[in-house]
Amino acid sequence: MSDSPKVSLLFGLILAVLILPRLACAQILDDGTRWAVIDVTSALRRAIEEDKGGAELREKVVRRLSECSLMYGAFFKLASNAAAKKSYFQAQLSTLEVEAVIAQPLSSERYNVIVDAAKKSVAKMSEVLKRHGEKELVPFLKNCKSLNEVKEINNALRELSLQ
Repeated sequence: MSDSPKVSLLFGLILAVLILPRLACAQILDDGTRWAVIDVTSALRRAIEEDKGGAELREKVVRRLSECSLMYGAFFKLASNAAAKKSYFQAQLSTLEVEAVIAQPLSSERYNVIVDAAKKSVAKMSEVLKRHGEKELVPFLKNCKSLNEVKEINNALRELSLQ
């Protein structure tokens, strides 16, 4: 798997996504997705405010959301069918919207440091993917999914706080 053209293409696409400027967060989402974004954002805000180390947890959440949106963008570029492309695109936009709201209390400088760290982390993940295949990304992707599901947010945050 490590020599496959798909993995090499993924690595190149991830690097391209890291270089491209971030999409504006005020993108048009369908109504169902818009409501999901609002619900997820509210749940994350509430959990961060209730946490004793809220500022540190907020930074971890912003970093993970940034990592997730970067990976969704790479998967969007890799997807071959229209349904998968649409799904990854919606996931990326939704995650970016949630990230933008959760990151608002952070200074611009701190936000940029966090996003730069996320870009480096995704670049490392792409190296792991290149060497070991998709199985290595399963825990990360599960955490991304959990951060986007209201019922799973507390578990996802617990996982992040232990890292």
